[in-house]
Amino acid sequence: MYHLQKKEYIQKMFAGISHRYDFLNHFLSLGLDKYWRRFAVALLPSGLILDVCSGTGDVAIEASKRNKVIASDFCYEMLQLCTQKIKNQNIGNVVCIQNDAENLSFKDETFNGATVAFGIRNVADIKKALSEMHRVVKKGGKVVILEFSQPENKVFKSIYYLYFQKILPFIGCAVSKKKGAYSYLPSSVIAFPERSEFVRLMKEAGLADIEFHDLTFGIVTVYSGVKL
Repeated sequence: MYHLQKKEYIQKMFAGISHRYDFLNHFLSLGLDKYWRRFAVALLPSGLILDVCSGTGDVAIEASKRNKVIASDFCYEMLQLCTQKIKNQNIGNVVCIQNDAENLSFKDETFNGATVAFGIRNVADIKKALSEMHRVVKKGGKVVILEFSQPENKVFKSIYYLYFQKILPFIGCAVSKKKGAYSYLPSSVIAFPERSEFVRLMKEAGLADIEFHDLTFGIVTVYSGVKL
């Protein structure tokens, strides 16, 4: 029951904030989200790429500069914005498809690489989503995950948490008019597995040669793993 409740809640939440999603991403991260995405995309191999939990398609668009990309998300409202964005930018090598990260509709070993940015913590079953990404990637292919983390420096962590738990939800609510979404963000990050635990989940999903890179004082972490 919890599994289905979380899925429904996340789907409705993102549908409700979709119209202000891009603006708030850039504003609340002080524009750093663009750098984080570029860093993650640079770790992907060339070829056909799957962007899971693509949202409005920023990662897919970044990856499309040297790859063909499938942008996948289970929120219809987000995908509408993604479709319009790639149309406005005249991007011909990104296709948007509605899909559930835990039950991807693609055949085994379809993609050269798969990625998910700020979405893996929102799925109800993280291990299942990782296993699905592993399944649809070819042998030798790569899975790259960008996600928020908890900074390890105690002084910076205290300052960051003040912003993250108090200021960010206030601004997010004021702009989006949706209180729950930006209160959910800090709580979901705090509940997300620590780096070592997430690496373990990646290994259990079948990935190997796992590395992770902390960016911006550990606000976010980029994980990568290979399908052997």
